[in-house]
Amino acid sequence: MKLSDYKQSYYDFSGSSSTVTRQAAFAGIALIWIFNGKVSETIVLPLELLWPTLFLIACLACDLLHYILASAIWDAFHRLKEKQGVAQDALVTAPPCFNWPALILFWAKHCFVLLGYSGLFMYVYSAIEFSST
Repeated sequence: MKLSDYKQSYYDFSGSSSTVTRQAAFAGIALIWIFNGKVSETIVLPLELLWPTLFLIACLACDLLHYILASAIWDAFHRLKEKQGVAQDALVTAPPCFNWPALILFWAKHCFVLLGYSGLFMYVYSAIEFSST
């Protein structure tokens, strides 16, 4: 395989993992919602679900920031090169550090969803009573 094919595989898998992570965070929040005990106008969740909920919300926040920040960085880089008179089809090298914020947020959202599901799994496992008969 050509090196460019491996890079394309990275793009495909990272894009898919971002989509799955986002859907998993929403599904986790929906699952947590099932455990709410609504008292009058107040929604009451078990305290054990506080951290899983916060981790899943942090996942979604990182997901949004990942795309906003990456878009802003690459748009600013493009505009700078455009103002410098660089042709649209010219080969340009960008500093590697331009990718760091997006990479940090990419991995952070995956870590947050895993932490959220770990806490959710522990809660569900302890909340369900299993019968041996």
